[in-house]
Amino acid sequence: MEQKTKDILVASGIILGSAIIGFVLYRIIRRKMNVVYVQGEFNARNCDELHAFQSTSGRIIGGMNDKVFAEIEKMYKRGINPEVTDVIVDMDADNMKVKWQVKIEPSKDGKAWVGFTSRGSSGGASAFNRAVGKAQGQDFESIKKKVSGIVGEPNLEMKVVKDFLYNFSKDGKVEGKCPTRQVFYAYTRPNKYPKQ
Repeated sequence: MEQKTKDILVASGIILGSAIIGFVLYRIIRRKMNVVYVQGEFNARNCDELHAFQSTSGRIIGGMNDKVFAEIEKMYKRGINPEVTDVIVDMDADNMKVKWQVKIEPSKDGKAWVGFTSRGSSGGASAFNRAVGKAQGQDFESIKKKVSGIVGEPNLEMKVVKDFLYNFSKDGKVEGKCPTRQVFYAYTRPNKYPKQ
C-alpha cells in the first residue's frame, strides 16, 4: 500500500472518530441544556392539606400539577419528548409548610410523558397503606383508570416517579407528626401528545 493511501486512511479515521465524539458530546450537552426545574411551596392548615400538592376537597392548595404541566407542555412544543424524572420534597409539619422541586428532562425512552399527578395520604399510621390501597382507589391500576378517564386517553402508559415518605420508616412505622406517603406518577397521552 502506498504512503498516500495510508495517509488518506489515517486522516479518514481521525475525521470519523472526531465526528462520532462530536455527536456524542452534542447529545450530552443538548440533554443537559434541556433540563428544567419547576418548584413551588405552600402552607397548610392541617395534615390533609400538607400533602395537597395540587388540591384537596376542591380547593387548589399547592397547584403543583398545573405548574409542572405548563413546563412539560413548553418542552413538548419545542419538539422534545419530556419526562418528569425526579421529585424532591421538603415537608415541615411543625410549621405546616411544603417546598417541592420537580425535574423535567428529555425522555429517556423517546415517549412523551406529558402527564403528571400524585396521590397520597397523611395523618396517622394507616396513611402508609391508604396511600396505595385498593379499597381507597389509590392502587396503581385504579389511579391509572381514573386518570385515563379524566384525560380521555384509554391507551395511556403510567409509571411511578417517586414514592415519597415523610415521618414514616420504609416499613411504615410512624416517626413523627403528620406521617405522609405521596406517590408521584408520570403518564403519556398518546392521542393528544404523540411521541415526536
